[in-house]
Amino acid sequence: MTRLKTLILATALASTTGFLSFAHAGPEGKKLTFLTGPTEDRFISTFSTLFTEKATAAGMAVTQLTSPFDPALQAQQLDDAIGQKPDMIVLQPLSSGAVLPALGRAKAAGIPVFVVISQVDKGEGLVAGTMALDEVRSGELAAEALIDGLKAGGKSSAKVAAITGSAAEGIAPKRIQGFKSRLASEPWIQLVQIEDANWAPPVAEQIAGQMFARYSAEGGLDALYGMNDAMSNAIVEAADSAGIELGNQTGQLLVIGGGCQTSGIRNIKAGKQYSTLSGPRPLYDTQKSVELISDYFSGKTIPAMSVTEPLEIITTKNTDQYAEPCNY
Repeated sequence: MTRLKTLILATALASTTGFLSFAHAGPEGKKLTFLTGPTEDRFISTFSTLFTEKATAAGMAVTQLTSPFDPALQAQQLDDAIGQKPDMIVLQPLSSGAVLPALGRAKAAGIPVFVVISQVDKGEGLVAGTMALDEVRSGELAAEALIDGLKAGGKSSAKVAAITGSAAEGIAPKRIQGFKSRLASEPWIQLVQIEDANWAPPVAEQIAGQMFARYSAEGGLDALYGMNDAMSNAIVEAADSAGIELGNQTGQLLVIGGGCQTSGIRNIKAGKQYSTLSGPRPLYDTQKSVELISDYFSGKTIPAMSVTEPLEIITTKNTDQYAEPCNY
C-alpha cells in the first residue's frame, strides 16, 4: 500500500509539473545533455569546464553540444537531445523564440530542462529552474558606475555610447534596458549611440574605432560601455591605437565593462578601465547550478530563478577582493 501511495503521488506531481519526480533518487548516475554557445568564448569555455567537473564529481555524466551562436542549430540540437532521452537537459538558451517549441516537446516527453547563463523569456512552466545573472540589474549597475566615474571627473555634461552583445533578444536587451533606465534620470548624460557587436571583441574594436572617428569633430565621447570585459578590452585596444587617453578627466575616455573577467581586473588596475561587475562568475554559478540540479534529482523543490550573488560594481577600491574569482 505504501508503494502504491508513493506511485500515485509521483504521478500526480508529474501531471502537475510536466516532469518526472526524482524524489530520493539523488544525482548519482544521472545523464545530462549540456547545450551551450561556442566554447571559443572565454566565459562559455570556463563555465563549461567547471560545470562538467562539478557535475561529474556529483556522480553525473555530461555530454556537451555547442553552437556558434546559431539559434536554429541549437533548436535542432535540443530536439536531438530530447530524442536521446537524457535525465535532464542543461541549456544555455541562445534565443528564447527558437527554443520555446522544443522546450514544450521536452516537457511533453517528461525531460526536465535546467537553464544556465541566460534566461528563457516566457519559459514559465517549461523549465525546472534557472541559474543566471540579474541582467536588468547588471545594466543598471553599469550605468551607475559610468555616472560615478563621470562625476568623479567633474563632468557636468557627457556624450556616452554602448557596444553590446547580440541585441536581438536574451542578455543584451535586458542589460540595455537597465542601462537606459538608470541614465534616464541623469539628463546631463546623452546616450548618443548603441551598436551590436554580437559579443565578438574584434567587431567591438572595429565599432569603437568607427565611433572615435565619428565623434572626434565634436570633442569625442566621454564614456563608452562595453557589455562584457572582453569587449571593454577591445575598446581599450582601439583607444590605444587611436591615441585616445583613457580616464575620467576632461579629454579622456571613460571605459565601463562588465562580466568579472581577467582583462577587466587588469585594465582597472592599469587605469585603463573604470569598472566592471562581480557577475556572472563561473566558479559561483557552476557550483550553484550543480547544487540545484542535485537537489532536483533528490526530490527537493528548487527556485524557478536563482541569480549570481553578490552583484556589485568593481573599481580600484575592491579589485583585490575579486582578482581570484574573476580570473578566467
